[in-house]
Amino acid sequence: MKKREGSILLIDSDGGECRESLASSLDGFEIIFMPDRKKACDFFFHSNVDLVLLDHDRDGFCAELLGFFKSLKPLVPVIIMTGNGSEAFAVEVFRLGADDYFKKHLLADEFQAGVKNILGIRNEKNNAPHIGLERAVDCIHSHYNTRLSLSQIAGKAGMSISCFERKFKKEMGLTFNVYLNKLRINKAMELLNEKGLSISDIAFACGFTNQFHFTRTFKKFMVVPPVVYRKTLRG
Repeated sequence: MKKREGSILLIDSDGGECRESLASSLDGFEIIFMPDRKKACDFFFHSNVDLVLLDHDRDGFCAELLGFFKSLKPLVPVIIMTGNGSEAFAVEVFRLGADDYFKKHLLADEFQAGVKNILGIRNEKNNAPHIGLERAVDCIHSHYNTRLSLSQIAGKAGMSISCFERKFKKEMGLTFNVYLNKLRINKAMELLNEKGLSISDIAFACGFTNQFHFTRTFKKFMVVPPVVYRKTLRG
């Protein structure tokens, strides 16, 4: 059996043809087809993928999802596909961090070349420091709900603390602490939509040592405290 080289998350309500085309041209890559956007977000949050192919349609969620993906895992490239885009829209998605942009009904060879180019560029950048940083980010996402220290994560990356801090800020656009807290708050926002969980339960589930610290951090990112945010979800 041939070793799997990587995985591509395809988010498209009508992506069967695209999936078959990619599967035939990218031997060794697993194409994960998820037309349901909510399930795709949950999968992205909990899984490692090498590339996201995100369809844009008239419901307007593309930019929101792109921002979500890039805020969680900036190193994962995202390609936008659309059947009704414009030059202004292309500028907007690139501003939000898209790595490439294609209109649907495009030539198959052109699209496949774009996908291979993105994957190739990413592989070329996989020098030791870059691999170490990815290993650190994976660790953060796997253990965000535990006590994580800067020195612990720097060790996962195989770097000194000072080197890791510089590299992390340069590549991720955020400091380690801000990135970790933002990830925890994103998870807390999901849990606040569930019934039966107290604010204290959610705080501990997301890696905060106490409810006061959680509330203060949540308000810093979301302007309102978690209790008020929960009321807006149910109102």
